[in-house]
Amino acid sequence: MALSSFKQCNRILQAGSFNKLLCNSFHTCKPQYFHESGTLNAMPMKRKVKIDPRIILEREQKKKKKIENELMKLERLERTLKPVDEFDSQRRLKRVASERTRENTELTREEKLKRFHLEKEWCVYSYKQYKALCVQINQATKFAAEALAELRKESEELYVQAIQEDPSILSYSKSGPTETPPIKNYQFPDGEYNEVTKVW
Repeated sequence: MALSSFKQCNRILQAGSFNKLLCNSFHTCKPQYFHESGTLNAMPMKRKVKIDPRIILEREQKKKKKIENELMKLERLERTLKPVDEFDSQRRLKRVASERTRENTELTREEKLKRFHLEKEWCVYSYKQYKALCVQINQATKFAAEALAELRKESEELYVQAIQEDPSILSYSKSGPTETPPIKNYQFPDGEYNEVTKVW
């Protein structure tokens, strides 16, 4: 019975009546032949290895001991300070500080009055010198203006030549080496140096 039904199905598939049957049952377009994708199974989990609790305890004790040793090392390093070269020089200066200090000598009343009068005389002298210089400059500019005015009355060409700038008055010239002269028997550095930094 089962064999005859299998043969009958095979004949239907060969004849193409099965395709027509599918088209009439589902839709009128061309059959798409439904198919299923392959199964994607997950990766099997790793087998848990049973570890002896004593080994786990030993590992934890090792970790604790390592952390304790590092803490003790840090405590020891905190007590010993790193020496600084600048502090050594300051200590040396403190030792000879009493020898290098100068005591301020107290001036007498006569010396203070003498210095006060000397400063006053210097101020008066400087002021007189400044006033005399101002008078000289004013007189020179006044006489120059009067001379130019008289010259302009005589000749305009001479006046124009007279008011021109004279480059010889404010001339500045300098002659010197354009390049740095070479040093005889100079040893060029090759980039090497001696490392003298102390390691603590």
